[in-house]
Amino acid sequence: MAFSQVQCLDDSHVNWRSSESKPEFFYSEEQRLALEALVSRGPEAFYEVLKKENIRDFLSELELKRITETLEIYDPGSEYISRRGSTLGDSEGDPNSQRDEQDMAPSLEYWPQRSDRSIPQLDLGWPESFAYRGVTRATVYMQPPIDGQAHIKEVVRKMIFQAQKVIGVVMDMFTDVDIFKDLVEAGFRRKVAIYIIVDETNVKYFLQMCEHLSNGLLDFALQHLRVRSTGGTEFFTRSATKFKGALAQKFMFVDGDRAMCGSYSFTWSAARTDRNVITVLSGQVVEAFDKQFQELYLLSRGVSLKSIPMAEEPEPEPVSLPTASPVTPASAVVKKLINPKYALVKAKSADQITKLSSAKQAADGQNQVAGSKSKALPGLNTAAPEARQSPSKTPLGQLSGGGRSCSRLLSIIPGAAQDG
Repeated sequence: MAFSQVQCLDDSHVNWRSSESKPEFFYSEEQRLALEALVSRGPEAFYEVLKKENIRDFLSELELKRITETLEIYDPGSEYISRRGSTLGDSEGDPNSQRDEQDMAPSLEYWPQRSDRSIPQLDLGWPESFAYRGVTRATVYMQPPIDGQAHIKEVVRKMIFQAQKVIGVVMDMFTDVDIFKDLVEAGFRRKVAIYIIVDETNVKYFLQMCEHLSNGLLDFALQHLRVRSTGGTEFFTRSATKFKGALAQKFMFVDGDRAMCGSYSFTWSAARTDRNVITVLSGQVVEAFDKQFQELYLLSRGVSLKSIPMAEEPEPEPVSLPTASPVTPASAVVKKLINPKYALVKAKSADQITKLSSAKQAADGQNQVAGSKSKALPGLNTAAPEARQSPSKTPLGQLSGGGRSCSRLLSIIPGAAQDG
């Protein structure tokens, strides 16, 4: 019920008549009668009531046209039945829509035993409400930018990139592909819960934007995205008709501690050619956006994304292990490999190191054998050099007496035997 009707239930309340000149003026019985005449008999009857009640014209030509075009007959419960054949698509099996609220018929009892419809849950998660969110801060950005400020679209995209928990978007018109891709990337890569509420009269343009994406959308990339739609408040008349307003609110709620609001819609024209203003808020004032988004989500209904062509999931690329290719060493390196001291530095494999170490050990073993034999004959070691250096000065007696020793010495030293 309207607030004025609630006030009438209070016995102590006196409904003082408020004129149009007072700031608190909101409800007018004469205006209601004029609207009743408009929806039942047309614009001519509307102007007749204005003249009869002596009130000024309160509707522009645009508003008058919109009311007559959106007028529909009110049938209690029809909104639940018509959703099955809605242009938004079949919601069966679609996580972006609430199937229970469509299947459940409304109850006409004054004290119903069950709810008229299921309450849509923020199934992707929602930040807890804090007792105090901090000091309120506000920053205003203009389009076109002034005083060297950042562009309003840049401000919005940076807020999306910095989000870590949840992003709630309420827009009258959403057709900006760049911002939508940023939201999908935030949900897919950083597992940020994304909720989008669009005006129900502009849902078709949102779906067209999704269909025109160059690379298409991936089905698994939409697991962290929920899209819903709603409109303005409804005006019911005594002639069983009604008309509805539009969703004109434009704000974005981020992580429970920041919000962006203003005249900026998520469209290319709003960011390029239109003049807009946004305000980035943080602190305790964000609590109002938190409550408002939850209320709009409760009143909204799911939008099916089944009509959007989904791109095929890319196949994972095979993991190729690095293989060691044989390397031919240069000629300078080959010369260095001959010297054993470069074995540990220039060797390309364990086999080469083993061969070089075994060759070195074999050479050391031969040197040790030769040294042990020379130590076994100390006299021969001293006589041999003297005999080789001065053979003409050696007496014959010494040569004859030591012939056996000389033959043994020549057998040990092969070089000496060839010289003799």
